Amino acid sequence: MKSAGFLAAVVWLLGMPAVSHAGAIADPAALKHRLEALVQGKDGRVGICAQDQKGTAVCVRGEERFSLQSVVKLIAGAAVFDAADRGLTDLKEPIVVKPENLSLSVQPLAKIVEREGVFRTNADDLVRRAIVDSDSAAVDILIERLGGPAKVDQFAEGKGILGIRVDRDERHLQTETVGLRWKPDYVDAKVLQKAMKAVPEAERDAAFEAYQKDPRDTATPRAMTEFLAALMNGKLLSTGSTQKLLAIMAETVTFPDRLRAGTGEGWAVAHKTGTSRTWKGVNVATNDVGILTAPDGGKIAVAVFVADSRETPTQRSAIIAGAAQAVTEAYR
Repeated sequence: MKSAGFLAAVVWLLGMPAVSHAGAIADPAALKHRLEALVQGKDGRVGICAQDQKGTAVCVRGEERFSLQSVVKLIAGAAVFDAADRGLTDLKEPIVVKPENLSLSVQPLAKIVEREGVFRTNADDLVRRAIVDSDSAAVDILIERLGGPAKVDQFAEGKGILGIRVDRDERHLQTETVGLRWKPDYVDAKVLQKAMKAVPEAERDAAFEAYQKDPRDTATPRAMTEFLAALMNGKLLSTGSTQKLLAIMAETVTFPDRLRAGTGEGWAVAHKTGTSRTWKGVNVATNDVGILTAPDGGKIAVAVFVADSRETPTQRSAIIAGAAQAVTEAYR
């Protein structure tokens, strides 16, 4: 006999609407109170928003801007699938990844290219790598093929979601936040690390403070949840692309101690995480956004952003898990 969790996962993987008896957020006021209590006294800013399939939304700091970090990989992946839906790109067209196409930070592709010299793939595979493995090289290649960050930004805006900004690829964002400007030589991690160590402390401080205030490459929790809700309700992409993207999100391997850790038995999670570097004890972004599917097939879109925090990584993850627990327990 299949478990409730398995059946719930099958429901959203098939792109089926929630069954008529599916639940929703039963008491929005009570949930808001619980979320506010969760973040009270925490170091830094915490933005949370949850929206069920009936359109009921509950947010804490829902209109403030938070750095996306690797959450952008979900948005870019959706933009690629949308381009394919409109016949503007072929997901199976061969792509050859060479050393000069690499990026920085987390990029498992770099090991393959280092070993093989080149890596032959396609956009379908790169979307999966960008989301599941949070591969920066994969998303930078996809963004370039789309025509640059502005095309990703225009995709979200074109869907009527106005609180999301995508301004830079990973190469440029991550180097600028540490006081550098991207150079092709930085595809070599050793060269990049040496350059980072050479940045004067005062310049690093200034770059970090500028990053904290920068509206670029940010989203509001409300807008991010609207994006997720459009996806879960089949209004963002074609049915086939919706099924594919949800299935990819369900395979995400990064940070299982965030949203996944807060959901109870029988719930399924399709999500994308994002995390910034920490400088002098302060972390700008610890994020997790996703779609939680209840045992009865109903879905809730959830976005949680923890910003400018001196909490430990475990504590920041616990905030996100706590938000997921509160949201799922509010579902009836």
